[in-house]
Amino acid sequence: MAIFITVFRSALRSWAGLGLVCGLASCGAGADQRCLLLNSDFEQFEGWVTPLPPFLSTEKAHSGRYSYYVADGAEFVAPYHTTLEACAFVPTSLRLQAWTYLTSGLIRSTKLVVEIRCHGRRPDIWRALEVSQVVRRYQKWEHLTKTIHLPSDLAPTDEVLVYVWCPERGAAKYFDDLTLEAVR
Repeated sequence: MAIFITVFRSALRSWAGLGLVCGLASCGAGADQRCLLLNSDFEQFEGWVTPLPPFLSTEKAHSGRYSYYVADGAEFVAPYHTTLEACAFVPTSLRLQAWTYLTSGLIRSTKLVVEIRCHGRRPDIWRALEVSQVVRRYQKWEHLTKTIHLPSDLAPTDEVLVYVWCPERGAAKYFDDLTLEAVR
């Protein structure tokens, strides 16, 4: 039974990277109310902007072999990109979750950003989870979560980007097991 569960979870992670399944929390009664826009443990690379991802690291990982790495002194790393039409509905909110490993308290104003580009149809949306306001321990994996409420006038063609922004740069950071769930 344990082998079946391990294989099943592995298959779900692979399929979710391709947008083919609902999240474990949303399977069942409310599956049509939720949609995964991003579900990455960085073992698969679909949707990432750079063809050969230099932002991947095997130094630290919450699960699997890889994590999203922001080097010491870096401001940006490649964003994840999708559109709202990846869901069968336009969401009213998004739930961002991730794990982070901070090498030290010298992270300054590191932000995990969700940006929705509306191409001039309406003002773009930019929301950030301020990592330093959540994480209190360093050199350990810490869970991050943020709910983002959205306006009702978004369109399926609006682009969604998820990235780490370090305007004051700072020490190296690792992120893993990122999910962005859309809620109807």
